[in-house]
Amino acid sequence: TGKCIPKAWLCDGTNDCSDKSDEEQSVCLANGVSISTNACGNQYSCKGSSGICVVADWMCDDYQDCPQNDDEEQANCDAFEASYVPPETVTLTCGETATGDAYQYNEYPFTFTLPAGYAAVKMSTCLTDNQGPVYLYLRNDDYTVQVNGNYSEQCQCSGRYILSADTTDIVAGEEYTVSLYTEFTGTYAIKVDCDASSLAAITTSNVCTDSYTGGSSGYDYGSGYDYGSGYDPYDSNAYSGSSGYDTDSISNTPPSLDSAISLSCGVAQTGTLAVGEALAFSWIQSGSVDVSLNGCASDFDTVFTVYVLDSVTSEPIYTAENDDGCGTQSYLTVTYDSAYSGSTYVLALTGYGGSNGGSYSVTLEC
Repeated sequence: TGKCIPKAWLCDGTNDCSDKSDEEQSVCLANGVSISTNACGNQYSCKGSSGICVVADWMCDDYQDCPQNDDEEQANCDAFEASYVPPETVTLTCGETATGDAYQYNEYPFTFTLPAGYAAVKMSTCLTDNQGPVYLYLRNDDYTVQVNGNYSEQCQCSGRYILSADTTDIVAGEEYTVSLYTEFTGTYAIKVDCDASSLAAITTSNVCTDSYTGGSSGYDYGSGYDYGSGYDPYDSNAYSGSSGYDTDSISNTPPSLDSAISLSCGVAQTGTLAVGEALAFSWIQSGSVDVSLNGCASDFDTVFTVYVLDSVTSEPIYTAENDDGCGTQSYLTVTYDSAYSGSTYVLALTGYGGSNGGSYSVTLEC
């Protein structure tokens, strides 16, 4: 087909090639890859399926993620919890690059200490070795300090960027937690550069090349299913995708556009969402690039639902949604679709279960 995939995706339980050849044993063995017995890593592997994986936070959460609903059976949840091994915490060091295996929708913990005598650090995911979109942030133990990735320093490849911090943000000699949230399955890579004078003195390239095509490193918005590993919000009996959320978790009809808040690239829209309220945000898709919606700085459990308006009828067309993209907040990448170039997109912001509200922050990342 002409599509190239990383070797790590061979015989991993998910079809990444349209002809499914990447899961054929003969192809895998010819490339030195044996059949994986644990394609889901530290995630739950759905029964009766191949490559449908469920992250720990989605087990027994009252939403069906597996075709047989076995992720909601208490016995399975108890067994998974008993055997669950969280990702190992890795120490990030100035001048080095940390790499490792990543599974989609997982969060990986790191620690970082800016050495005494240093004034600034840049952590870059702009590396071809990093195979997909990520979210990266630094914090202290009580969250009084939190530094998010800087989208003004976005990589030339999709969904990646550079996190920058200096002594106005962090204190040299103190240990901080760095969290990497991956939206793909493959290899992550974080390059750490430090300087004794300033951020301006650190030259970090933003040039990189995507080593996958489409979806989230071979997946189309989920664990092997188009738009997720769950059920369609319009038909609870149809298995065709809403990232594992049932019909109660999203709104099938977006809020009125009469009061929609306009989104601009890189500008955070902030405010307060009342319990039970739904807010609409809108933007016009321009250019053939993916965009992301970042709600990670909100202080309550959010749900994002995205629609595109039909160019003829102006009727909303359901596109995608996200609940826990970063912690209990939402983070969602909207893939460019040439059929809707120049169209108006709508984001519906709601509180999880209709019983959450608080201060929100929504940023369109282009």
